[in-house]
Amino acid sequence: MKALVWLIGAAITAISILIILKPQVARDLGERMNPQLFYFGAWARIVIGMIFLMISDTHSWGTLFNVLGVFLIVVGAFALQSGYERTREFVLGIVNGNENLVRVAGAAGVLIGILLISAT
Repeated sequence: MKALVWLIGAAITAISILIILKPQVARDLGERMNPQLFYFGAWARIVIGMIFLMISDTHSWGTLFNVLGVFLIVVGAFALQSGYERTREFVLGIVNGNENLVRVAGAAGVLIGILLISAT
């Protein structure tokens, strides 16, 4: 499980750094989203959130894993409830909006990724 958490943290950090350096990457990902990718992403968030909740007792940063787990489950469930079209409009509205907001979201991703890496 530690390796899985480390890989998730490394992936989040790498993608977030790329988004900070080139916000166009976030736009490209948002525009390429199709229904299959949408449902895969929503269910992946729910599964990863459940994994975080299951391992929160075994790590020294249990509160971080509890918060991230609940957050991921809620976001995944909200995306499934909202549906593909509404979620796609929301994502495109964010990534086509203010470039600094996209970079701030990337910085938050880097912080979360580094916390996950250091918690293993």
